[in-house]
Amino acid sequence: MIVSLDWLADYVDLPAVDSLTERLLLSGLNHESTKSVHDDTAVDLEVTSNRSDCLGHIGVAREVSVLFQQPLKIPTASLSHTEEAHSVSVNIDSTEFCPFYSARVIRGVKVGESPEWLARRLEAVGIASVNNIVDVTNYVMLECGQPLHAFDLNRLRGEEITVRRAQEGELFVAINHREYELNSEMCVIADARQAVAIAGVMGGAETEIRSETVDVFIESAQFAPLPVRYAARTLVLGSQSSYRFERGPDPAAVEWASCRAVSLILEIAGGSLVSPPVRVGKLNSSQATVDLRMHRVEEVLGVSIPSQRQREILQSLGFVEQDSSAEVSRWLVPSWRRDCTREVDLIEEVARIEGYDVVPEDVPITALPVQRSSRERLVRIVSETCVAAGFCEAMTRSVVGDNFEKFNSPWGTAPALICRPPLVQGADRLRRTLLPSLLEARESSLSSGASHGDLFEIAHCYLGCDRKSEMPKDNAPIEEPLLLGLVTGGDFFRGKGLAAAIFERLGIHEWASEEVPKEHSGNNFGVTYHPLNSTIMQQGRSAEILFHAPGVVSRRVGVIGEFSKEFMGMCKSEKQSVGVEIRLDGLEFLMNCESNLSSPSSYPSIDRDINLVVDESVSWGSLRTAIESTQCDELEDVQFGGIWRDEDRLGRGKKSVIVSVRLRSCRETLSAEQANSFVEAMISICQTRLGAVLRG
Repeated sequence: MIVSLDWLADYVDLPAVDSLTERLLLSGLNHESTKSVHDDTAVDLEVTSNRSDCLGHIGVAREVSVLFQQPLKIPTASLSHTEEAHSVSVNIDSTEFCPFYSARVIRGVKVGESPEWLARRLEAVGIASVNNIVDVTNYVMLECGQPLHAFDLNRLRGEEITVRRAQEGELFVAINHREYELNSEMCVIADARQAVAIAGVMGGAETEIRSETVDVFIESAQFAPLPVRYAARTLVLGSQSSYRFERGPDPAAVEWASCRAVSLILEIAGGSLVSPPVRVGKLNSSQATVDLRMHRVEEVLGVSIPSQRQREILQSLGFVEQDSSAEVSRWLVPSWRRDCTREVDLIEEVARIEGYDVVPEDVPITALPVQRSSRERLVRIVSETCVAAGFCEAMTRSVVGDNFEKFNSPWGTAPALICRPPLVQGADRLRRTLLPSLLEARESSLSSGASHGDLFEIAHCYLGCDRKSEMPKDNAPIEEPLLLGLVTGGDFFRGKGLAAAIFERLGIHEWASEEVPKEHSGNNFGVTYHPLNSTIMQQGRSAEILFHAPGVVSRRVGVIGEFSKEFMGMCKSEKQSVGVEIRLDGLEFLMNCESNLSSPSSYPSIDRDINLVVDESVSWGSLRTAIESTQCDELEDVQFGGIWRDEDRLGRGKKSVIVSVRLRSCRETLSAEQANSFVEAMISICQTRLGAVLRG
């Protein structure tokens, strides 16, 4: 924001330039540069995105008034109009894009060059003079931060102005005389024939003010920030107006700016104001109410500021005290400071006006310990587990190219959401999985000389919901699950081991079967692994991870697999890689990270192999579940030992499975008789449940 000091002096008495810029810098308006323009001085201030109130000279003057305790002089805008009525009306079709629209008509103006004082002030802040009407609208915008637009009334077709969504493919010629193709996500001002302005961005060439213009239609409106930002970015058509509308001007300035502009036009270009003014819609001007505990200021800043001084600062900034007690005061935030919504915001206002230089550097500040949320603890634990396994954390882009569209996401079948305009050239789709980006990053690391290229990332993906079955519980149109993605070299079993280690660290254990949990573990939820059919991973070398809990429908929480050749080719990867992706959202409420530690048993173990003949349909998981269901406290581990098939010796449809068990007591050395009794109990339950036969 370039500020003319000659202009600024109209509203407040100014100190020396150096003192002014230093104090503004310390209050949050960073000083970029100072230069002389004719007899004026132009100061370039960096205005942060939350301080839209300082995008006008009056806003900066308000800061100067408070910092140097000088009175603020805001000009009044009084209007007198003729009794002649006009027939122009306004209709708002899209109130979500334009909550309020105000307009006034001036007849009989004389368009020409601006007076010298007006042209010189605009030149000082880098705005070229066009004509007296356009210059007034620019002047008022730079004065109060509220953009305006002037139409040639006689070039508007029909008697009704409509604020509506643009039509798909609608063509529009802007005042820069370039043609733009619009879409329905943009808002336009239209007459009976065509769009005459892109709302909040730029007016049209057809209705611009010319030397022959006689009657003027002055627009002052409140436009929603997002449609303005979208139109400006999509069309690459940013302007002084769009810059301010994107940040949200002061709602109270809409009518003031209209009156001020009309008053100046009548003074400079002549003409007469026609009644009545047009006002349609309702201003969106909700003001926050914030409670401030007076003692909290000292706790945060470490310096004592008297309560009366705190009140003086807030009142001078425009805050209105509504209620107060000895400890707490309640403040109504001014309409131009919609960035102040919390107690700490008010404390910041007190600090920056009192001066950060009064805050001591060596005084300890009372601080309360911060309690991490369940989500934060989950992310931290998972990150530490991945790093401990030798992985490096990656941060990849959230957009991918359309070449990945033919690969299914593990988390939904809806097509990828498209960004317009593309955030990155050649990548216009929000990712539905982290694996493509990570695999490309791994290949880039390996080609750059990395020794292993094991990468992980914790980030969101973006899923559109176009079917009721995919709609999240909150009925949001977009779902953003939090995912953990890992890519590494190796085979499926390396990936499964990594997934198992992460789940174990979270206190979520693997179940051998969906029906019966590991009863001796004490958990009432767990995960199982099942074959996966995916275009990203090889069939037969991949699996999905299902989460199970009593009374809850099983759901997919992860996938593991060796990448398919087609997918690796798309990611330009040559070395065989395995990927793991786990959906973390929802797991934070289930994890049990407080492990019960105990000393390992000092007594020796006994290993036994059990050779069981079972039907071909009996899975390893069923055997393991049956053995663990004996609830033998001495059972330390159950492992798959091998499988053998021989139709002649075992029979048709039979297989021999070797189960290796390890027994150990924490109280005594087990005898052979005790071990035999445990093994016999395991064999018995396998015979009863699964029809297993001990092979002789």
